[in-house]
Amino acid sequence: MRSTVLCLTLLVSLAACETSIDTLIGTPGGGGLTAAQASGNWSFTLTRTGPLACPSGSLTTGQVLTARLDVLSDGTLAATSFWQNPPTTLVRPLTGSVPLGGGLSDFFMFASSGSTAAMELQGTLTAAGSFSGTLSDPAAGSPQVFGACGFTVTGTKTG
Repeated sequence: MRSTVLCLTLLVSLAACETSIDTLIGTPGGGGLTAAQASGNWSFTLTRTGPLACPSGSLTTGQVLTARLDVLSDGTLAATSFWQNPPTTLVRPLTGSVPLGGGLSDFFMFASSGSTAAMELQGTLTAAGSFSGTLSDPAAGSPQVFGACGFTVTGTKTG
C-alpha cells in the first residue's frame, strides 16, 4: 500500500510540474502549440453542414476564407489580426484566443469594424500548421454576417 501511495504521489507531482508544450504521457488534446506556431497566415476551407439550403448570400461549400493570426504570449489575438473573404481585399476584424497548451481555438470574425455581426470559428490549431473545426454564422448572440449557416472547416498555415 505504501509503495502504491508513493508512486501515485510521484506521478501527480510530476504532472503538476510539467510545463513543456508536449503532452506528458501521450494524452490527447491537440498537443502543445507556441504563439509563433499559431501566428501567421491561415487558409480555411468550408464544407456546409446540414441538409437544408443556406439563404442567398451565404458562404458556400468549398469557399476559402483567409486570416492573419497574430497570437500574443497569453494566447489572445492581437488587434492586428484580421480575416478576409477572397477575392475581396476587405480586411475584417478578428478576435479570439488560442490556449497555447492545447491549441483549442475560438475566434470571432466580425463583418466590419464596430459591427456586432460575427461568425464564430472554433477548433484546434496544431503545431504542424493544420486546423480542424466548425464555423457558425452567426456566432451565438450576434447578427449574421453572410447568412445563417454552419460549416465544418479544415485549414492550413500558409505563411
